[in-house]
Amino acid sequence: MSQQVNIENATYFEKAKTFQIGDISITPYCADHSAFDSYSFLVEANGKSIFYSGDFRNHGRKANAFKWFTHNAPQNVDYLLLEGTTIGRDNKPFKTETEIENELTEVFKQQGKINLIYTSGQNIDRIVSIYRACIKTDKTLVVDVYVATILKELSKFAKIPFPSKDFKNLKVMFPYFTSRRLKNEGNEQILYQFKNYKITKEEISNQADKIVMIIRPSMQKDLEKINEIDGGNLIYSMWEGYLLKPDTKKFIGYLTKRKFTLSKIHTSGHADTETLKQIVEAIKPKYIVPIHTFSGSEYQKIFTTPIIEMNDGETRQI
Repeated sequence: MSQQVNIENATYFEKAKTFQIGDISITPYCADHSAFDSYSFLVEANGKSIFYSGDFRNHGRKANAFKWFTHNAPQNVDYLLLEGTTIGRDNKPFKTETEIENELTEVFKQQGKINLIYTSGQNIDRIVSIYRACIKTDKTLVVDVYVATILKELSKFAKIPFPSKDFKNLKVMFPYFTSRRLKNEGNEQILYQFKNYKITKEEISNQADKIVMIIRPSMQKDLEKINEIDGGNLIYSMWEGYLLKPDTKKFIGYLTKRKFTLSKIHTSGHADTETLKQIVEAIKPKYIVPIHTFSGSEYQKIFTTPIIEMNDGETRQI
């Protein structure tokens, strides 16, 4: 039985509304990112300020949040802690989430094939793109109980598709390993809440050409029990670096043996170089501190603002 954790004195912050922790003032700014409800933070105390960019981009479904920020960015910031996940990669603009949706739509239009999509269950922008492409092509989107639970919980805070009577072409599959673990831990209610939206492996097999299903390696045992899907489309929609992981290579190899055609349709959840330049121009910080990057030494080639490289655990008096 999993242990219940209770957080005392919990509270919530709202975008662009400053809150206090002791003598520290913190202002959150909504960010465009592939994960749900992402924020950047302005931290101020003792006449000094730090802006933490967090993970962000300018080509997702919340691009207007970034556009708003460029016109309302804080000024006179001492240090900008700037993510650089994509620095060192190809220096070219990334596809927008709308372009990803259109590419998916074209693949889904192919006749007589199931479409399996290997993507993160927490990449909400991507799931919305997949769902919209399903609507355009009259497909049924199948998610497992893990993804279904995420969508249901987040639907309380935003208008996104989730298993319900309002989204009739969204069904839930119950994977063997996930279902067994939930039962063993006494969490059957997580399974039962989606019983009205269940789709069986046999039903998937019988209407394979109408199915778009989000998958991951732990579901291989379930795919082995679904017939009539060989020769379908396998869409990889994650960072390509994960393809080097042994479990990913094994999983994709299994589907390749079943004659699936592999396509890579993805865009980063992080900012490209031009977007990084835009946030620096908007804030005009005194210094930039590289974070979330393997290429901190490359910053000085991109920005004219002085760069301060720091190691994990290192402190600096400001």
